[in-house]
Amino acid sequence: MKIFSLNKNTWLIYYCLIAISSLLLITSINARYDELLSKRQDEQFYVTKIVKSDIHGILTHYETMLDLINEDFTEDEHFNQFILERILQKSELLIGFVIFNLDGTLLAKSDNLPDSLYKTRSSDYFDNGFHGSLEKDRLMISSAILSPVTNKWIIPIRKTLLDNNGEVRGFIASAIILDNLKNKWSHAQAFGNSIMLTLDHNFYQFLHTGMPPERYNATFAHPLTEEQITETETALKAQNLSFNKLRANNAVAQVMMSPSDIPLLHSLSYDSKYKFWVHTSRPLSDINQPLLYTAIYYFALYLLFLSLTFLLFKWILNTEKSKLTALTYITEHDDLTGCFNRTVLGRLVGRLKRHQQPFSLLYIDLDNFKNINDSFGHKYGDILLQEVSRKIQESLRTIPGNLVRYSGDEFVLLLENNNEDVIRGFAKLLLRNMAKPYSINNNSFYITSSIGITRYPNDAKSLDTLISYAENSMAMAKSTKNQYIFFSQEVHQQLLKQAKIEQALHHAIENNEISLAYQPQLNSQSKLCGVEALVRWQSSDLGFIPPEVFIPIAEQTGLMPKLGQYILNKSMYEITALQKKLNTRFSLAINVSVKQFIQLNFFDVLTQSIEDFGDKSLPLTIEITESLFIESVDVLLPVFEKMKQHQISLALDDFGTGYSSLSMLREAPIDELKIDKSFVDHITENNVDKAMVKSIISMGKNLNMRVLAEGIETLEHAKILSKYGCDLFQGYYISKPLNIEELEVYVNTIRKRH
Repeated sequence: MKIFSLNKNTWLIYYCLIAISSLLLITSINARYDELLSKRQDEQFYVTKIVKSDIHGILTHYETMLDLINEDFTEDEHFNQFILERILQKSELLIGFVIFNLDGTLLAKSDNLPDSLYKTRSSDYFDNGFHGSLEKDRLMISSAILSPVTNKWIIPIRKTLLDNNGEVRGFIASAIILDNLKNKWSHAQAFGNSIMLTLDHNFYQFLHTGMPPERYNATFAHPLTEEQITETETALKAQNLSFNKLRANNAVAQVMMSPSDIPLLHSLSYDSKYKFWVHTSRPLSDINQPLLYTAIYYFALYLLFLSLTFLLFKWILNTEKSKLTALTYITEHDDLTGCFNRTVLGRLVGRLKRHQQPFSLLYIDLDNFKNINDSFGHKYGDILLQEVSRKIQESLRTIPGNLVRYSGDEFVLLLENNNEDVIRGFAKLLLRNMAKPYSINNNSFYITSSIGITRYPNDAKSLDTLISYAENSMAMAKSTKNQYIFFSQEVHQQLLKQAKIEQALHHAIENNEISLAYQPQLNSQSKLCGVEALVRWQSSDLGFIPPEVFIPIAEQTGLMPKLGQYILNKSMYEITALQKKLNTRFSLAINVSVKQFIQLNFFDVLTQSIEDFGDKSLPLTIEITESLFIESVDVLLPVFEKMKQHQISLALDDFGTGYSSLSMLREAPIDELKIDKSFVDHITENNVDKAMVKSIISMGKNLNMRVLAEGIETLEHAKILSKYGCDLFQGYYISKPLNIEELEVYVNTIRKRH
C-alpha cells in the first residue's frame, strides 16, 4: 500500500510539472516574441532618427553651398568653375549647379552639365517637381523626377537668387542623384527597413529605398494615396497622435499598419526646417524565423526536461535501493564543493602507494579569501569556493588525479605524476586559470592562489610529512602570492630561519637588541628640519636582520603593536633629550605600520607616549603608507582629525607606488607627501621619472602640502628636485641614518654652517 501511494503521489507531482513546464514554454515563447518586437522597434526608432538627421545634415550642407555660390555669383555674375568642380568632386550626391532668371531663362551653369541646358526653361525642368511656389529664405526640395538632360532620376533642390539689394532675381538650383542617396541607406544598413521620404504639403515621394528603378516613374509621379494617408492617420490617432502634433514636436511615432493585409511596423518623423517626412517600414514577418528557431529550441528543452524529469522520478522510486551508496558518498565528499573531503586523503594516498604509483601533492591556498568573506558575506565565499573547485577539477583532464578540500579555502590535489617539468607546467596553467575573473551575481571577483608542491617518494614517504612540507612551501609562495614553490632543502632551511627569526623577535626588545637610527631631512637652504626614525635589529644569535625581513614577520605574528610602541617611546625619548641638550627644534617622523595604526586605541597609545617619553612641543610627524587605506576610511578619519587637533602632522610615505594615492589625498588631511626613492633614482636620465616627480611636487604644492624626496644619492638629484620646488630632502647624499650620538655631532655641524 505504501509503495502504491508513493507511486501515485510521485506521478501526480510529475504531471503537475508537465503542466507547469507547458505554461512556462508558452510564456517563454511569448516573451521571446515581445523581445524580438521590442528589438525591431528600437532598431527602427534609431534608424528613423539617424536618417532624418542625415538628410537634414545633407540639406543644410547643400543649402550653405548654394548660399556661398549665390554670394559669389552676385558679385561678378559668373560661376567660379574651379570652385564648383572641387565642390562636385567632394559631393558625390550632387549632379551640378544652374541659375535661372525669374522669367525662366538659364543664366549660368556648372561646366559638368551639357550646353543643351541653355535651351531649357526652368518651368520645363523644375516647376513640375516642386509642387509649390518659390520661397525666399528656404531651401526647397522637389519630388523625384527623371532629368531630361542627364536621363537620371534626381531630387531637385533650389533656393532664391538675390541681388545686391536683397531682391529676388531668380533662383539657384542643383539636384541630388537619387540612386546615390538611396545607396547610403541599403536594406542591410537600415536593419531591414525600407526608408521613404515625402514632402509635407502634398506627400510626394523623393526617396524610397525599397523601390526598384523600373517602378520609379509610377512611384514618384504621384503622391501617397488617400488610402495610405488615412490609414496612417488612423494608426496615429490610436496613440493619441496626429500629423500636426508630430509637426509641432519633431518626435518619432511608431505604429502598426497592415497595407495589403501585410502587417508592418512603421515609424515616421517630421523635419520642420525642410518640411519633409521620414517613413521607415519593415514587415513583422521577419520576426517569424528567429521566433521559430526559439520555439524549436525551447520545445527541445521542454522535451529534454520531460525526459530528464521522467528519468529523475524513476530514480526517486528506486532510491531506497541505493541508500548505502548515497550515505557513503556523503561521508567522503565535501557537501559544498562536491570534491573529496580530508577523511579520504589517507585512502587515496594508500591506493597510490599500493600500486607503486609516484605522485605529487599540491597544497593550494586562496590568497586573501578572508577579505571576500568579510566584505561580501559567506554566501559569496561559498559560491567562489565552488567555482574554484570546478576549475581545479577541470584541470584534471590533462593529468589524472583527485581533488580534496582540506579545510576552509585550502585544497590538496593529488596528481598521478611526479615529473618536475610536467608538474611545473601544470602548476603554471592552474595558476593562470584560477586567476581569471569569477562572475557571481553580476559581481566580478579576482582571486589568486599560492601552491606548495611535494613529490612522492622524492621528498618524503609519509603522508603527514608530505603535507607538512607542501604546506610550508605554500606559506613561502604566499609571501609573494600567485606563485608555486616546490619543496626543497633550501625552502626548508629558509622556513627554519624564518621560524628562528620569529622566535628571536619575541625577546628582542627585552634583550635590548632593537635600536633606532635617524636619517636627517634638510630643506633647500640645507637647514635641518627633521629626522626620520628607522628601526634596527642586531640579534645576539642571528646577527643583523634588515627591517624588510623582520617587520612583515612582526605584523604576521601580532608583535607589531608592541614593537611599534617601543619605537614610539624610544624615538621620542632620545630626540626630546637631544633637543633639550642642544636647545634646538626639529621634527621627528615615525613610520607607523598598518597593523599598529588600525588598533582601536592607537591614538591613546600615541598621546600617552608623547606625555611619558616626549615633549608636547616636539614637532611630530606620523608617516603612513597607501596600504593603510585598504582598511575602512570611515574608521581612520576620526583618528586623523584627533591628530590634527594635537598638532601632529600626517605624511603619506612612498607616494605613487600604491593604487589609492589620489583617493587618500582627497579624503585624508595629509600634511606631507614623501616621493618614493624609486622615482628619484633615475630622474637624471629618465624623462618619464623626471616628469612624474615634477608632477608630484606640483600636486603637493597645489594642495598646500610639504613635499619630501627620499633616496637622494647625488648632487644632481638634489639640484633637479630643488629646481622643481621640493621642500625637504632625505637620502645618503644628505646623510646616512645615524645613531643618537652621531646625530648629535651632525646637528652641531649643521648649526655651525648656519
